[in-house]
Amino acid sequence: MKRYVLSAALLLLIIFFSAQARAEKFYLDINQPTIKKLSIAVEGLDNLPKVSEIIKDNLEFTEFFKVYGPFPHRGEKFEPSLWRASDVEIVARFDGTERISMKMFTVTNDKPIFTKEYQINNYENTAQLISADIYRALTGKESPFFNRFVFIRKFKNSMGILISNWNGKKISDTGIRREIISRAVLKGNSLFFSSLEGRHWQIEQFDMSTKTNRILIKSRALLQLGDVINESQFLFIQNDGDLSEIKMSNLSGQSKTLSSSRWIESSPRWHASKVYFVSNRAGSPQIYQIQEGTSPRRLTFQGKYNTEPAISPDGNRLVFSSLIGNFQLFTLEISSGIQTQITKEGNNEQPSFCPDGNFLTIMSDRRGKREIFLVTSDGLVQKPLTEGYLPYCSR
Repeated sequence: MKRYVLSAALLLLIIFFSAQARAEKFYLDINQPTIKKLSIAVEGLDNLPKVSEIIKDNLEFTEFFKVYGPFPHRGEKFEPSLWRASDVEIVARFDGTERISMKMFTVTNDKPIFTKEYQINNYENTAQLISADIYRALTGKESPFFNRFVFIRKFKNSMGILISNWNGKKISDTGIRREIISRAVLKGNSLFFSSLEGRHWQIEQFDMSTKTNRILIKSRALLQLGDVINESQFLFIQNDGDLSEIKMSNLSGQSKTLSSSRWIESSPRWHASKVYFVSNRAGSPQIYQIQEGTSPRRLTFQGKYNTEPAISPDGNRLVFSSLIGNFQLFTLEISSGIQTQITKEGNNEQPSFCPDGNFLTIMSDRRGKREIFLVTSDGLVQKPLTEGYLPYCSR
């Protein structure tokens, strides 16, 4: 595993003010591999071991940090000289119990680079907030720590949908049992999925709060959920054996057709009024982009079988699965067309960006059975999440 270090060449200093925090932000370019991880010491959380443990687990799971501690305070005033002989580069110092303050320092200066106060109502949530602030302050990127993902698992006579937190340590069963087709998508507090019931294809919405289910669209033609635009609109494919149509619908089932062709098309994804989808109109599956009222634009040209696109939150990158012996994942910079392979072992499919834009969840059988992995979009970090669960499909 390649690791990372904070170097002077990658250091940017930005000062900002807010009602709760003052920070001089150090940006660690987590896409540039160097010699070692960034080392952080936690000081003053020895009386809150659960909070300290979650912070350590979160930061170290990303593979960008090494966390030491918790240590008791070394005096009332922060003294950089006490740390200079150690491996530590950043010190996160905490004070308080019911309400705690965090000050972050480098070991070269006694002025904090980040300060913030936290009210402890829930140990786990407070630890997540602190972890996210440390991650953001040191990398300049949003953390993946609040992300959730869903996956479909085969049971004896049906399929079910399960939900996990970002690192696979808390997995819960929704109780849904169906013949589930394609994928499930979690948006807010709603699960969207497509299923087959008798001779009818359906797109359904499951409310996580009320545990109630609603059929949004029902048809004898093939229906496959593609993407959820927001909590009230979604994309899907309808194929009657003759026409393949990409449609957008609201929760009342009122839909409009965005694209219609006699080619085989699948996997529509939405970003900023653009739809990305897979089509065999060039003779083999390739990825295209379309906006309403325009002709499809082909995006992938390398490889004879490219499928399952995922769009980064900023819309600049595409990740997709390509058949090159096995299925492997590639990133594509949409503006330049530069394509980069990010997986090599086993079959790797079904990429989906976390909201932070740096991490993805993918499906891989590299260890013999299908599992979900958390990977960085450059492929340098790859961590298994669902050992023993045998997932079938993920989002």
